[in-house]
Amino acid sequence: MIGLIAVTAAGHKAAARLAHAWPGQTVSYDGPARQALPQAWAQCDGLVCFLAVGATVRLIAPLLDSKWTDPAVVCVDESARYAVAVVGGHAAGANALAVRVAGVFGADAVITTATDAVSLPGLDTLGWPTEGAAGTVSRALLDGEPVRLEGDAAWPLPPLPATVSDVGEYRILITDRVVPVDARTVVLRPPSLIVGVMAESGVAADEVLDLVGSALGEAGLSRACVTALATVDDQAGAAGLAEAAQERGWALVTYPASQLATVEVPQVRRTVRARFRSPSAAEAAALAGADELVVPERRSAAAAVAVARVRPRGRLALVGIGPGARDLLTPRAVAELRRASVVAGLSQHLDQIGDLLPPGTRVLTSGPGEEEACARAAVKEAQQGHAVALVGSGDPDVCAPTRYAVELAGEDIDVVSVPGVAGGAVA
Repeated sequence: MIGLIAVTAAGHKAAARLAHAWPGQTVSYDGPARQALPQAWAQCDGLVCFLAVGATVRLIAPLLDSKWTDPAVVCVDESARYAVAVVGGHAAGANALAVRVAGVFGADAVITTATDAVSLPGLDTLGWPTEGAAGTVSRALLDGEPVRLEGDAAWPLPPLPATVSDVGEYRILITDRVVPVDARTVVLRPPSLIVGVMAESGVAADEVLDLVGSALGEAGLSRACVTALATVDDQAGAAGLAEAAQERGWALVTYPASQLATVEVPQVRRTVRARFRSPSAAEAAALAGADELVVPERRSAAAAVAVARVRPRGRLALVGIGPGARDLLTPRAVAELRRASVVAGLSQHLDQIGDLLPPGTRVLTSGPGEEEACARAAVKEAQQGHAVALVGSGDPDVCAPTRYAVELAGEDIDVVSVPGVAGGAVA
């Protein structure tokens, strides 16, 4: 929920306009700002203050606690010409909120976070937990220092600057392993682990979490990389499992016993098969949504767990840019173009969106008559684990390059479709 704080007639008018543009997403706070702002601070995910930046800063200063918990704060000037991200640019999403506000008013978004200001991805904003020297490595990226990228597998990352390669004193390490971290290394924790679990009906959440923790610890794996607990659907109502998942912020995924019975596991356990019609509920549940068993089933008094690893999949976005006018390019299309490390398409289409691509984006340009080759190149890049955007003019089922890509793409990559606005563009 976004709190709106205004004190002048112009501010109230602008706040009403924003509330109309975002139905059900805002709440307006009346009264003096010194009373309204602390109330909104405690209740909202973000604040849009139609106040001077200086006045807002003085009012929120006593409320500041942590960038991980404070709400986003954006200030809009009296004439609604600027939307300024004041607090929580990365962690709370103030930069993105400023852009959204600016879009409503046709204003300029003022982004003060260094990485966003120069279109570099913030290492703490990829949606993954980070450990180590995130600030130091981000500073190195900003300063153009060589930064080494290492990982156990290729994950579909956003574009990184040309200074990121396989050499450098600073390091970005992507791994689910517990590793030593020096003062020039940031560790990114990908969502690569699924924990399969089987438990008795009265199992306590603490017993499940202790067993998961010991299994991960003995295998040298990071808890931050666990993305879900998985089990047989007969146990979906087990309170201990639901509480354990909720406490850690993990999804709780369930599968029918008939599906788990088809999953190959290293060791068939007869007692489990008799109860759940599956050879090993914990191992089978872990492997049902993953690729590799990394911790075999282990037990406590009332529970059993196993851990499996998910192999990263490349991402191919089929992006329609519409008839060419910038105001007809959808926000979702812009977001996909900016998150892709590789953008491919015909030159006539890429020319229209080149200015939107962040530094470090690799561009694969094709000419007329090369539509199929263009699609093959995009699919190949996605198969290598990259985040790819293939640009076309309209609906992916109609535009030649994206239509070919739909035919060529296999189940080894994730494919998303972003249709463009219809407008008579040539495919």
